[in-house]
Amino acid sequence: MNFTTKINIKRLSPKIIIAGMLIPMSCVKSTPEQHDVEIQFHCTTINKDLDLTILQNYANDARVQTIYLIPVGEWDKVDASGITSIRKNSLEPCIKISPKIMGDAVFRFKPGEASKVPTDSLWFEQNGWAINHEKTR
Repeated sequence: MNFTTKINIKRLSPKIIIAGMLIPMSCVKSTPEQHDVEIQFHCTTINKDLDLTILQNYANDARVQTIYLIPVGEWDKVDASGITSIRKNSLEPCIKISPKIMGDAVFRFKPGEASKVPTDSLWFEQNGWAINHEKTR
């Protein structure tokens, strides 16, 4: 006795054909929709606004594509030593958490002060911020 059966596709019900096509697709895991996160920070509350634990959680989230750190408010009282301090003590630890984290927007520091610390100014620009001039993402 021969148990080999030939299937004639023309005789199969369309519902069976569609069901057979859908089964492999239902087994594929869909990737979560990615989005960006924007975190604003102020001059007087920068270390509170940029909580390293929160940034790490966003960086570990597969749904988060990019984390933008955005300065808001008044920065025009910040002098050269303040620019260096903001970089080393506040922003650099944030940027080091993940390549997903980058700056965005413009720091409007006290005119002429950024040119006194060119290494710091270059670091800001390389990490996504502009200093005293407009930029686009």
